[in-house]
Amino acid sequence: MKRIYLLVFIFFFLMLSSSSGKICDQVVGVVDGEVITLSELNAAMPNYGKANILDEGNPLDKEIRLRQARKEVLDLLIEEKLLQRVASRFGIKVDAAEVDKAIERIRQEGFSSDEQMKKDLAAHGFNLDGYRHFLVLQIRKARIIEALIKPDVSMAEDKLREYYQGHADNYLSPEVRVRQILIQVPPETTAKDWQAAKKRMEGVLQGLKKGATFEKMAALYSDDAASARAGGDLGFFTKGEMIPMLEEVVFNMDVGGVSGVIQSSQGLHLLKVTDRKPGSIPSFEEAKARVMADYYQEEVTRLYAKWLKDLKARSNVEIKL
Repeated sequence: MKRIYLLVFIFFFLMLSSSSGKICDQVVGVVDGEVITLSELNAAMPNYGKANILDEGNPLDKEIRLRQARKEVLDLLIEEKLLQRVASRFGIKVDAAEVDKAIERIRQEGFSSDEQMKKDLAAHGFNLDGYRHFLVLQIRKARIIEALIKPDVSMAEDKLREYYQGHADNYLSPEVRVRQILIQVPPETTAKDWQAAKKRMEGVLQGLKKGATFEKMAALYSDDAASARAGGDLGFFTKGEMIPMLEEVVFNMDVGGVSGVIQSSQGLHLLKVTDRKPGSIPSFEEAKARVMADYYQEEVTRLYAKWLKDLKARSNVEIKL
């Protein structure tokens, strides 16, 4: 009899153990009856750029970041599930082939190798599968917006003028004059090429520390032959005329300031701002094309946020995190 009781106890223990993963997996959200579990939430982190959320910091900082990231990703997962239902209702699909083409285009335009792309994705909290999933979501969202949101955007002249008057300072056209030292890296680059480029740039930095002028170091080391002959001078730029990552730096520098080393698909850049012009506010007619683009984007964003809020209100959404 004791043997039978022991076998029964072992049977129930095994049953509980085999199902414990499901029992212990915390429910963090519900969308129209579809459960979102904590394990699903954690697995979705690389889909939203949160894969490296615990890479740095002390345990308390990591816990705070993890909680915040989980709340953000839960909101995005809820949005994803709602948009999937809308896409199914309207026959909106995203083919794997077009995602493949998008990834290949991104790789060709922004990276010199697959390895470099993977490293950049990892630095931004993605792995390749997660980024692929992210692109699917973005394409689906864009198509839903195209079909359901954009038709409601009014581009009436009075609305455009009102927007312009409230955002006139955004259309200032400041100019900066820039000098550059560029250490180029071959298009089909290798880790050895980057190492050599970094070593050359270290030589430039050492020369500047010892008192050499930026102009002299540009003439000696820059691979941009045309500007090197002029001490690295590239002339004046307005916004929209430079590589975005370089523009973001120089338009936030003071005259006389020298940037840190910036890596782009061209190689390594060192930049110096030598002059600045404040620019002036253009008339509505002169700025109209930009005003239309900015107003349109802002209206689409506003209307989508309202549409999504209404969609959540009409759905059975529960957050339990």
